[in-house]
Amino acid sequence: MKSDRLRTLKAELLADMAVLDELEGKYRLIHAKLATIRPDEFDYVGLAYTIVNLYNLMENYFLRVAKCFENNIDRLNWHRDLVRRMALEIDGVRPALLAMGDVSPIDELRAFRHMFRHIYQSELDLDKLKLVDSRAPKAVAAFRSAHERFVDKLDQLIALIEE
Repeated sequence: MKSDRLRTLKAELLADMAVLDELEGKYRLIHAKLATIRPDEFDYVGLAYTIVNLYNLMENYFLRVAKCFENNIDRLNWHRDLVRRMALEIDGVRPALLAMGDVSPIDELRAFRHMFRHIYQSELDLDKLKLVDSRAPKAVAAFRSAHERFVDKLDQLIALIEE
């Protein structure tokens, strides 16, 4: 693998983190708004949409990593499998991105996103929304830590390749 490919991946991942900063700002804004009003269905949908966008960013990040290193995404159950795969160190291919403990909170966001995308057949379950909302900060923090560790590993790989 050439170092330019890893450098490109690193640049893309850093750009994703800048977008994450923006999304977290929106997440804080919707929480500030909800604290000052009597929320209705559309306010809660706004919160749900914001949480879904946080996960969408994570999933796109994971896809970048998988495509750069493995270049193989299974079609069946790939959303769920992708999160789990990011906790695997693939010997001779790539280091693990996520720690095993990171998988569960991030996977909860994935499951919520799946439910939210199919909500046209029912109404938003406020209990589920509040539960995933309470866990979203932990998932984002785990993702941020994983990003820092992974970028450090990318830097090490780039240095090894360029020796």
